[in-house]
Amino acid sequence: MSRIFKSLTKVEDALDRFFTHIRTLSPETVELEGALGRVLAEDIYSPFDVPGYNRAAFDGYAVRSEDTFGASSSNPITLRVIGSLRPGDTTDITVGKMESVKIATGAFLPDGTDAVVPLEYSKETGGGFVEISRQVPPGANVDRIGSDVKRGDLVLRQGTYIGPFEMLLLATLNMTKVPVRRKPRVSIINTGNEIVELGSDLSGGKVVNSVRYMLISLLHDMVVINYRGIARDDEDFLKKKILDSLDDDLIVTTAGTSVGEGDLVPRVVEDLGGSIIAHGLSIMPGKPTLMAIIGETPLIGLPGYPVSAAVASLEVLIPTVGRMLGIRGKPTYPKVEAILTRRIASRPGVRHYVRVKLTKEGNRLLATPVRIGGSGIISSLTEGDGFVIVPEDLEGYEAGEVVEVLVYKRWLEL
Repeated sequence: MSRIFKSLTKVEDALDRFFTHIRTLSPETVELEGALGRVLAEDIYSPFDVPGYNRAAFDGYAVRSEDTFGASSSNPITLRVIGSLRPGDTTDITVGKMESVKIATGAFLPDGTDAVVPLEYSKETGGGFVEISRQVPPGANVDRIGSDVKRGDLVLRQGTYIGPFEMLLLATLNMTKVPVRRKPRVSIINTGNEIVELGSDLSGGKVVNSVRYMLISLLHDMVVINYRGIARDDEDFLKKKILDSLDDDLIVTTAGTSVGEGDLVPRVVEDLGGSIIAHGLSIMPGKPTLMAIIGETPLIGLPGYPVSAAVASLEVLIPTVGRMLGIRGKPTYPKVEAILTRRIASRPGVRHYVRVKLTKEGNRLLATPVRIGGSGIISSLTEGDGFVIVPEDLEGYEAGEVVEVLVYKRWLEL
């Protein structure tokens, strides 16, 4: 049990309760150029076949497959070449018996042909003839009409996050406009008498409001951020900040979420008639996270320590934004297996997130804990490459065990 909280709630249970209060946002239409990173608000059906015509899948010769039967390197057959085609070319050529057309990948397959012989099985002999040294069956090396996508096919489902490959498909379907979910408007309120804005004088124990920039970086492509500034440790001041934010879709506060006299966020939420859904999660770091509803507006109170705020953002904040956007599935992060170089201890009943550095030794990947504790040690995030997550029902891992590492860095120096 926690020394501070009377009880702790599992993240999954807290989110289940919290999500009953989260509404999916309304749709809007954007240009395709602005659709990357957005979430589809409607199912997408293909308006036509892709490809829209039979096309060559290789450079070579378009042929009637029956004319190649029996061809081999020791017994090539000779075909007359009656033309050539490149992508975008149109032709009224009809290929007859023992005839062929030289063709490039992606070009329209001429009438009368039903297969392509790749260039490596052909040899031009001059005089408008080519030797074919391999037989091909009907349809060989041809992309048939609708072999990729058929007209009317459901190709992308509502709630799909639009990444590079979804952009590729939407562009292929000639979609200039895309129906997407409106981005949530998220108010960020950082609290604490000690924090100041970037570039301020840091004397007298002041610290830069650095968590603001982490949150902006984590959320920038998913939401519209409404930064409300720093709220000093004063109930009326914080109350006004929150009241000013209630028209937004989500309020995020940092610090002031524990249970001490100076932790004002829970108190202010209740003073405003809000309902606290969960306060105190069974994760470390990130335990003092708060989830509440004020009127119809959800509020997530993140811990003030940067590493705690980071873990709580991954576990609570990003999934909540995903829920608002109606994203199908859950957020995922790359995972690798590595050998633990030192023992990791943990307390049963609490899910621990241990920062580790990944290194390579021969063909083995090693994971070395950077800091076991220290939720305020920012450098542990930059020195580490990922988290080893110790489940609630384990008492840690021993050195030499193979563990799964959730990689939070985009590039690894291995």
